[in-house]
Amino acid sequence: MEASRQDDRYRQRGVSAGKEEVHAAIARQDAGLFSGAFCKIIADELTGSFDHCLIVHADTAGTKASLGYLAWREGFPNVWRGIAQDALVMNLDDLGCVGALGPFLISNTIGRNAKLIPGAVLGEIIDGYQRLCDLLTRDGIPCLMTGGETADVGDLVRTLDVGCTITARLPRAEVIDAARITVGDVLVGFSSLGQAAWEDAPNSGIGSNGLTSARHELLGGYREKYPETYAPQIDPALVYCGKHRLEEPLPGDPAFTVGSALLSPTRTYLPLIKRLLQRIPRADVHGLIHCSGGGQTKILRFGAPGAARGLRFIKDALFPVPPLCAAIQASTGLKWSEMYSVYNMGHRLEAALPAAHAATAIAVARDLGLDAKIIGRVEANDGPGNVVEVRGGHGTFVYR
Repeated sequence: MEASRQDDRYRQRGVSAGKEEVHAAIARQDAGLFSGAFCKIIADELTGSFDHCLIVHADTAGTKASLGYLAWREGFPNVWRGIAQDALVMNLDDLGCVGALGPFLISNTIGRNAKLIPGAVLGEIIDGYQRLCDLLTRDGIPCLMTGGETADVGDLVRTLDVGCTITARLPRAEVIDAARITVGDVLVGFSSLGQAAWEDAPNSGIGSNGLTSARHELLGGYREKYPETYAPQIDPALVYCGKHRLEEPLPGDPAFTVGSALLSPTRTYLPLIKRLLQRIPRADVHGLIHCSGGGQTKILRFGAPGAARGLRFIKDALFPVPPLCAAIQASTGLKWSEMYSVYNMGHRLEAALPAAHAATAIAVARDLGLDAKIIGRVEANDGPGNVVEVRGGHGTFVYR
């Protein structure tokens, strides 16, 4: 089945998994030193060192912050520290995919509607940033909070927006350039579920992508009570149209409530990446892909840019569908093709590398409490451009 990278319901809510318009807007910008890398990398303009390079990266927790506000208003505790982790990890793990392991310089930005978000919430968010920075620093991945900006912008922000910008410097020789992904590589997936050795609680695997769709598809009964949590331009039929309340047990995994599963903080894979790069030569790690925006189609953008023939990424041994993703799909019958193009569906990090290194990568992950396995492979495409082919019990979906 030929599938678009995103289907109508996601787009109708005013969000984009593939960010086509964003990529079109920046198409004429310089691609940086490594045009195939997961993040844009520039010359070391700060010191002038030709042997080093810089990365300056920005991201936010997205609409997970709006979900956090909803849960906070409904009495869920400890929401905001997780939202800070969402914003931080969406940056840090992107940088980890090009081989950066710190020091990271972090500047946070919070835009709030001060009529709805009190100062105590700001303190919880800042504390959440610092807690994760301290954890990673203790693990030898230095993270330094450098300050930031908190703006009261109620005319612009309905509840709040939580984001940060991170700067890192590393030797050019250590960059992992995903342009190296090639025919014959295997794809090793690292589970987004369970409890890793560095975590203090199990993770539902949701990450911080697709939360606009997730909360509206799964939750019901909040439309009239919390109009500030969604854009008024959205068709009311697509607003909190699901079957569940935040406090209900999650179908398929009663260890979580629906709310705690949706708010499960985005896992950082940096401790895993650090140990992978200690065990496998960087030159043999052809690509690390953070399956964030675009879910299982994220890898479409990588491989040698402009090659006469593209790559075909066959994903035919994915992890079982996580209970939360199954609940989202079952709640309103969202197309499975859309599920795979929006959510990570069981693994949020994948490595492209020669098959000879797969067993080592899997063993490193399992030593850290994470399930891992070969989820697919890289073949030659029969023409220009890349293709992702997802095969499984819910059908075969092809994305271009």
